[in-house]
Amino acid sequence: MNKIKLVMFAFLVYAVIVGCAKKSTLTHFTRKEIAPGYVKRVAVLKFENQTKEKHAEERLRDITATELLAMGLFDVVDKAVVSIILQEETGGKAEALDRITLKRIAKKLRVQGLLIGSVDTYEEKRDRNYSYPVVALTLRLIDGASGQIIWQASGTETGYSTLERLFGITPKDLSQVSYQLVRRLLRTLK
Repeated sequence: MNKIKLVMFAFLVYAVIVGCAKKSTLTHFTRKEIAPGYVKRVAVLKFENQTKEKHAEERLRDITATELLAMGLFDVVDKAVVSIILQEETGGKAEALDRITLKRIAKKLRVQGLLIGSVDTYEEKRDRNYSYPVVALTLRLIDGASGQIIWQASGTETGYSTLERLFGITPKDLSQVSYQLVRRLLRTLK
């Protein structure tokens, strides 16, 4: 009888641990013939916003630039300088970013890489009386010389936790989840 109780207890602990895991996904691609290691300096271009949340793209762009610097991955061109060159090259139209334009921008900014992003989800989800943040982001590193994608990573991160929910612990906010997701995506560059 004690053996059965021990097995049931172990199964319950396992179920709680698995159930408490945060829901997150991550996938990435690195082009084999162009390794990202040669890239020393990047420009973080404007991100696309696929969400209803105003300015989500600017928040994630700033977080990405900060994390690139904090992790020591690249030197990052100042956002104001990037904005001036983007305005000159595209007239403010993101759809004007074709391969030739990307190469010109990289040359003008004297960078080996251009980082582009798309914010796919940036919201607070609600599950009965519990709410938690969800962020989904795609990042692409473009080779400044060829205009080809060197690296791309996509992921989703949530602040949902069964354990936190059971014990009434406040989940992480959108900003904390965003930093966590960006770090996870950028780690795939190493």
